[in-house]
Amino acid sequence: MPSFQSSDYIAAAPVNSVYEPIASSKNRPIYPQEYYYIEQPAAPGAYLGPIDASLPNSDKVPLLFQPFTIKDLTIPNRIVVAPMCMYSSLDGFFTNFHLASIGSFAINGAGLVIQEATAVLPNGRITPGFAGLWDDAQVFKLKEIVDFVHVQGGKVGIQLAHAGRKASAGAPYKKYPESAFWPEDVIAPSGGAHLQWDKHHRVPRELSFAEIQQVIDAFGAAAARAARAGMDTVEIHGAHGYLIHNFLSPLTNQRTDHYGGSLENRARFLLEVVKAVRANFPAEKPIFLRVSASDLVEEVEGIEDSWEIEQTIQIAKWVRDAGVDVLHVSSGGNTAQQKILTAPGYQVPFAEQIKRAVPGLAVIAVGIILDGPQAEEVLKSEKADLVAAGRTFLRHPNFALNAARELNVKAAFSQQYSRGRTIHG
Repeated sequence: MPSFQSSDYIAAAPVNSVYEPIASSKNRPIYPQEYYYIEQPAAPGAYLGPIDASLPNSDKVPLLFQPFTIKDLTIPNRIVVAPMCMYSSLDGFFTNFHLASIGSFAINGAGLVIQEATAVLPNGRITPGFAGLWDDAQVFKLKEIVDFVHVQGGKVGIQLAHAGRKASAGAPYKKYPESAFWPEDVIAPSGGAHLQWDKHHRVPRELSFAEIQQVIDAFGAAAARAARAGMDTVEIHGAHGYLIHNFLSPLTNQRTDHYGGSLENRARFLLEVVKAVRANFPAEKPIFLRVSASDLVEEVEGIEDSWEIEQTIQIAKWVRDAGVDVLHVSSGGNTAQQKILTAPGYQVPFAEQIKRAVPGLAVIAVGIILDGPQAEEVLKSEKADLVAAGRTFLRHPNFALNAARELNVKAAFSQQYSRGRTIHG
């Protein structure tokens, strides 16, 4: 049977956990037949040829369906599933819901699936239902998910995060008792009521120097667990008003020690996290970083100093030199005063500016990517190296295969789904 058997991993892996299992493999027989799989001759979403060879330019492979390689990671196309919070965990554990959700994207041809933001510490969760990777016991189900994606021919990463001042918030579709929250342990570079994100969030307290080191170490430990699970990459979450972004932006970082003040100081926490993650994740595998390119408050009256694209370009150069291979470029999320003007591709210009200014760093563009021609134009115009979509995949888990059809590409289907290529027959 294949070497990825979960039973082998359960038997071999040392576990340092505060959680008690309700059963083990000795209480429930595990049969090798449960790990049977159909081999895929080509990864779903891989280019097989044109649908209609008579069409103009049908001999040219669209960039969107050309493979992309970074270090030892090769993905069959340039389409990435952006990480999206599901708020469907208990004590941070992944579940069969996550297996089905991530698995569906892999079956349907996404080049790379980045699993949702995953807290490196319990107090780093956005809500009590947030996923986590702070405990060895959380690795087991994660490895099942990774194994499933791999046997479909797909690639998968995970986003490592700490929510910072936006932690301990209410969940969108479940009401938790107040005892499930941690209002006194919501941390940020700087604290106080004036730094509360809005009335629905908690008042943060300022991190001590020792706590900063603990968080950095937690990112490294989570990266090591991701490696044990077999992840193809990890993405550090430095965007959307969470802890790393809190340190970067002068709106939320009012420290006077060497973690605050100048750009070099405000970037210190991020660079130390990058160092810890790089040291704990296999050197041959790439590391991604997601950033908000701007706080989006340039037009807000009364705000003079914020996080913006010029600073993002500078830290992009620093993280490239520190070991980051791919920059995933988003925006906003750090203040309720932000002014977001959404439209298809609205964040792509940020990715383009960074790509042109920082050679040697691959760039992902994201932000209301709706179809194949739009994604292809981003790549043809050299605005990015990869294109990510989030909510589009929630509406259409087969977005990659739809994009292929729109670009006259015959893309590989999962063998079990191949009859869905045509309406008849």
